Amino acid sequence: MDEDFTFQLNPSLKYACVQLIFDGQQLKPTTGWTVSPHKNPCLIRERDILGFGDISTTIPPSCLVSIYAENSPHTVPNLSYSVPLKGVQEQMEIIINRSLRNISSSDPVNINRSPPSAPPPPTPSGTFRGDIAHRVMTECTSSIKDCGIDISFLVDKLLEHKIVNSREKRKITARETDDDKMDELLHIILSSIHMNGKVFGIFIDILREEDTLRTIALADTLMDKYKE
Repeated sequence: MDEDFTFQLNPSLKYACVQLIFDGQQLKPTTGWTVSPHKNPCLIRERDILGFGDISTTIPPSCLVSIYAENSPHTVPNLSYSVPLKGVQEQMEIIINRSLRNISSSDPVNINRSPPSAPPPPTPSGTFRGDIAHRVMTECTSSIKDCGIDISFLVDKLLEHKIVNSREKRKITARETDDDKMDELLHIILSSIHMNGKVFGIFIDILREEDTLRTIALADTLMDKYKE
């Protein structure tokens, strides 16, 4: 999807939000492709939309979605995936268009295919390539959510390293659930890594500093995947 669109929320709903529906029947074949939202239900609340742009909210609300293509001769070369919107006044759907031939390593979309050559290791200065690190983090989103890291500890460490600022910290901690807080944090971390691969190394150091078997194992997994 590469174009803007407009919509209006349905005012008759008690809790206004726009929800993306990923389990609908598809008109075109999707063999070999997996479209996976990072949270369920995948929605954005009206208060988050209206709050964007004030002095405490510098990042627009979003829903992360991973798209995988299997390394199989049966995978269709082009994906056209329909995502209806729920909670809007007029019936509307988003069409996700992907092609095997135009997905590059810098895409925020993942392909389960072996790369033609191994990515470079971290440079002597300790930095990482942002595109590779972003791909690794996106592939491991579920593991990151399940690693059990203390969210308050993670927020404080990100603040310490200037990956978030005080306003963003207040916004994150004001979220109702830990899942919402982690979704917001992952959005910031992924965006930061894509712009500066050094953030990937900082995140791995934070996992090791949490010092549990799960977070240490996750840190090792992220490094191993980066070096594959």
